[in-house]
Amino acid sequence: MKVVITNFPPPIKSSLDFDKYWKNFEKPLLFKKTSLFEYKADWGFHIYALGVYLMDKAIADEVEFWDYSPDRKTEYHPLGILRVLFHNLNDIISYMKRFGYPDLLVNHGYYGRPLMKYLRDVCFCVHVPALRQGIDRFGNFGAHAYLVDSPEYTDKRAMLYVPVVNTDKFRPAERKKERDFIYLASNYRGKRHDIIIKAVHGQSITGHFHPVKKGSMDLKDTNITTSDFNEEYVPELLQSSRIAVYPGDNTSNPAAMWECVATGLPIVVNKTIRGGKHLVIPGITGEFADRKTFYPTMRKILDNIHTYKPREYFMGHWNALDTLEKYVNFFRKTGLRY
Repeated sequence: MKVVITNFPPPIKSSLDFDKYWKNFEKPLLFKKTSLFEYKADWGFHIYALGVYLMDKAIADEVEFWDYSPDRKTEYHPLGILRVLFHNLNDIISYMKRFGYPDLLVNHGYYGRPLMKYLRDVCFCVHVPALRQGIDRFGNFGAHAYLVDSPEYTDKRAMLYVPVVNTDKFRPAERKKERDFIYLASNYRGKRHDIIIKAVHGQSITGHFHPVKKGSMDLKDTNITTSDFNEEYVPELLQSSRIAVYPGDNTSNPAAMWECVATGLPIVVNKTIRGGKHLVIPGITGEFADRKTFYPTMRKILDNIHTYKPREYFMGHWNALDTLEKYVNFFRKTGLRY
């Protein structure tokens, strides 16, 4: 079985002759494959994990990750997944003429909908909506099954989505705690760093934003530090923090929330966040808060931190391998054949 996983940004306009390019193209050779939990913890594990698992189980013969980029490229990721960077859908269609269609397509987000529509009659399509876009009851965008970010959207073809976490890397560690809280999120609309800055302004509580470029926001009269991409190893940032915060409102189910809980950090989450609320089990994995109550809620957890059991709950309910097997069984139930 051939599996393709996608997470597209907007497509790129191009005048290239795609048919001519792919006609004589030869794929690179895979020299060595790293197993699921051996590779370093970096971006994309929660997206790649399903494909690697299917290869490890000998269900998939080949797995590819498709993306749009101004710089077209074809190379193997150390996990054994072939990463192919295209300009747009026409580029992909020419590629499939040369190398064939996938048997299973797992698409993350809005910009993969045209590809799902194109492939609906030739392969099994799974859609992981971003911000709840593309859920079947609001218009069929070509998927046969859905992984959704809120329980109210589940039905016989829609299963609750849980990002797969590399629990071998994201785990508690006996080390000095360097800060009270951490927030893992780039600074853009919907992530609401401003809520945290306002909440801790003038307070002694210490925190860290990552990845955020130094000097890109006003942190005066706070004890918040920052680091940018690749400046710090994320698991160590989490292991040296006491709790995590997620003040975002117009955002949906970020994988980093789940990495925080898997590392043993109770999490304070904006009660108006658009997806991923099933991560928060009050009194166990964390608490909900609003703009006015973020600081007292953070203080409450810090003062009672040993009563929370986020890692234990995570491993008992969202263990990585169990979650992956649930996905595969759900795809079979909804029509995947191999």
